[in-house]
Amino acid sequence: MANVFRAAIEKIRELYNWLDDRIKATTFSGVRITLPPTFSEIRRNLGMATWVCFLMTGVTGLPLLLYYRPSPWDAAYDSIKHITEDIVFGHLMRSLHYHASNGMIILSIVHAVYVYFKRLYKGRFDFLWVTGVILGVSTVIVAFTGYTLIFNDRAVEAQSIMLGITEAIHPVLKSLMAGANISDRALRLYAVHVGILPVLMVVLMLIHFPRALRISLPFALGILGALFIASGVYPAELGPKFDPSLAPEFMPPEWYFLWIFSLLRTWAPVIVVGVLIPGVLMLVMMSVPWLDTGRRPKITDRPVFAVMGISGIVFWIYLTVRGVLGVGPPALQIPPWEVAAALFITVAASFGVFQVYRSTLKGSGGTSQRGAPRSLSWRTAATIILGLVSLQITLVFGSINAYRMGYDEFFALDVGLILLSLGASIHVYSSVPQRREAPS
Repeated sequence: MANVFRAAIEKIRELYNWLDDRIKATTFSGVRITLPPTFSEIRRNLGMATWVCFLMTGVTGLPLLLYYRPSPWDAAYDSIKHITEDIVFGHLMRSLHYHASNGMIILSIVHAVYVYFKRLYKGRFDFLWVTGVILGVSTVIVAFTGYTLIFNDRAVEAQSIMLGITEAIHPVLKSLMAGANISDRALRLYAVHVGILPVLMVVLMLIHFPRALRISLPFALGILGALFIASGVYPAELGPKFDPSLAPEFMPPEWYFLWIFSLLRTWAPVIVVGVLIPGVLMLVMMSVPWLDTGRRPKITDRPVFAVMGISGIVFWIYLTVRGVLGVGPPALQIPPWEVAAALFITVAASFGVFQVYRSTLKGSGGTSQRGAPRSLSWRTAATIILGLVSLQITLVFGSINAYRMGYDEFFALDVGLILLSLGASIHVYSSVPQRREAPS
């Protein structure tokens, strides 16, 4: 029996060496899967987490392609309803697709904020910053075109806003997106969502990724688990089907377009608030590596860019929240003076907070000593891992029962908790100091 076991191990080792030798000839040889010993690496894996969400949108989007019908336009809603109510795991696939796209936007924003304040866009990384900004804009657009394909009241309202902005740019662009009728518009939005933008994003990712892409396995599992949990707690909605004969109930767009929606509600010219302001912001963001000519890396030594970053984030939050408040049929106007006053107060408050923060750091010496990274003993780690494995076994039985009883939300919740506990198990294992063998 021992000889059979050794032979099996040897065969597995030979197979591994064979695969490893051939993978080294591919681009995957530049990918490194790491097991970080501490959670301090999370902020450095935000780009990787965004990529994981992108993969999830692609994986869940492929099954949806098999059943979705973009034309005629009234069949689009019916096909999504069929996916949601009749296809096995159809509602789960829709929910995962929806939350992965939102997660991709959220993580890309947080990733950009981290890179900006850490000044990681200088030197040879300026090209990565520029492609990252373009990727962020493409991510928002691909998510926007995705939820307009549902053809419920909210989707058609968003299409109207899109056509208004494209007409402000040029009537030809509006004609290109609108088509001859609403069914033609559905086909064009479908082509942009599943063909043009994903290909563009893949190309940008190939030149945006760093030379050695490192994947934190526990963090990736945590992201996947969070997507499943979000799908179980907050499944994707279907909404009322659009009826041309009825006046649709007014609904604001998705959260990532609320800031532009707030500016549009000031009744300012669409060409200004819908085109020029977003375009200028995008150009300024892309030019940051060259506008920032300072040599000191600390944010406290760059007051202009610090205040720009802080006030930009706070003002974006204000516009996003303001886009939800006071919405009704029709949408209430936002006084332009309110937006201008909010911008002035935001910049002034950001400057004051920055001055207090910088003086506090200087008073305390501006340095902080980091202790040695914490590690777990083998006994403590084994106890935690044993508890997590027991939890995973319980959740596996729970997910099986939820699937048999047709409870998709509970099934997604159980799978998400399984992935989170699996990632936690790997993290705990990697936090234990590895024993080194004595040299022979």
